[in-house]
Amino acid sequence: MRKMTLNIGDIVVCREPAVLETVLGSCVSVCLYDESLKAGGMNHFLVPYVMTGLKNPAYSGQESIKRLVEDFVSIRANSSYIKAKVFGGGKVIKGMGEDLNVGAENVKIAREMLKKYGIIVVKELVCPDYAIKIVFYTATGRVFVKKIKDTEDERRQ
Repeated sequence: MRKMTLNIGDIVVCREPAVLETVLGSCVSVCLYDESLKAGGMNHFLVPYVMTGLKNPAYSGQESIKRLVEDFVSIRANSSYIKAKVFGGGKVIKGMGEDLNVGAENVKIAREMLKKYGIIVVKELVCPDYAIKIVFYTATGRVFVKKIKDTEDERRQ
């Protein structure tokens, strides 16, 4: 089984069984799964909207989710069977004001975009105050989540 690690801006869709993994702080990943095809896909984005000077448009949730859904449909996924799981959007940088919560904005755009495409979110772990590692099994749609220790707290001890 193929194993891939996604970084910011990556989008992967697989008809063959694969294990997709990534680490998220304020970034968000959307995992799509079509039970009838046993196919899955995942992205990893940094900010909600495309901004001037952004190196890659897929760094934004708006573009990344659009491409993920388009890629998923291109493998003949049936929109009535596509389910989504959303992860990340954490507030992991201590001391930032409530007015600057990129993680929450990333979650908001993910929900809005999935609703726009008529894709149901069946599970989510969003806006934690810690980073997470997710491991997505495309053949089953299962996702395992591991909390990443707070390294800032570890340094203070």
